[in-house]
Amino acid sequence: MTAAITFDEIAGWGDEVWDRDVIGVAVDSADRVYALRRGDDAVTVLDRDGTVLDRWCDPLLSDRPHLISIDTSDRVYVADNGGHQVLVFDSSGRRIEVIGRNVPARTGFYDRTHTSAEDAFENMHGGPPFNRPTKAVATPDGELFLSDGYRNCRVHRFSSSRRLMASWGGAGAAPGSFVVPHSITVDHRGRLLVCDRENDRIQVFSREGDLLDLRNDVQRPTDTAVDGHGNVYVIELARGPLDIKSCRLGKAEYELPARVTMWTAEHRFARRIGPRGGVPGSARRHRRLGWRRLRGRGTAILRR
Repeated sequence: MTAAITFDEIAGWGDEVWDRDVIGVAVDSADRVYALRRGDDAVTVLDRDGTVLDRWCDPLLSDRPHLISIDTSDRVYVADNGGHQVLVFDSSGRRIEVIGRNVPARTGFYDRTHTSAEDAFENMHGGPPFNRPTKAVATPDGELFLSDGYRNCRVHRFSSSRRLMASWGGAGAAPGSFVVPHSITVDHRGRLLVCDRENDRIQVFSREGDLLDLRNDVQRPTDTAVDGHGNVYVIELARGPLDIKSCRLGKAEYELPARVTMWTAEHRFARRIGPRGGVPGSARRHRRLGWRRLRGRGTAILRR
């Protein structure tokens, strides 16, 4: 029997001033929280009560780090969107690995035949690693999976020795294709959850790239996290008339606010956090969720 997913907000968590967007959040085996921002102090490390323990950055990071993950050995993976690479650190911020060459792959994005960003996203041919990658996640046996990305439409699989084993995907709304694969996470069964952001869905794959499931009950998913019970947390971005259209659903007629959706370990809907519904003609006051700590069965951190 799956336990209920319930939380109470802890207002004013921690003493850090979050004056810039928090791009990503990850938690290590000691319950330390790693908050990723853009700037000189890219990574801020806090304990579970919000006390700042450390800050660090790296000269190889561009001004556009994207999402962050931590493996079972507490190695920290940062997808460097602006640098077309992935940087790996130990928990103290010492760089131990760089994957990629800081050169964007040729993917056909914005070639001379494309008339708009939407046209470019839907019709690029895609390519090898990397062109503005979005997230890297490691499996317990050391393989690495990457979502790639803002200017590509692929998922890449690397061996523990960092040999490229496979890539899959393509542009568009067909099952198995992507329009901005924005994040990748491994669930408790070893399946890959890929946030297909501008198709408003999460695609579930095996490690071999077989499509296992499509979850269409989400809105612009930007990242997912899986807790110790196997529950899945989906961060969803707002969508409105001024945003790029959903390749799968078309243009939004009114502002749909940001939210967090929670699924059980069996991928059944559990609950949502955020404003309900949408408001025709509404302004963008709900563009980002606030930074909150929510305590329940375990702890969830929601980023700005």
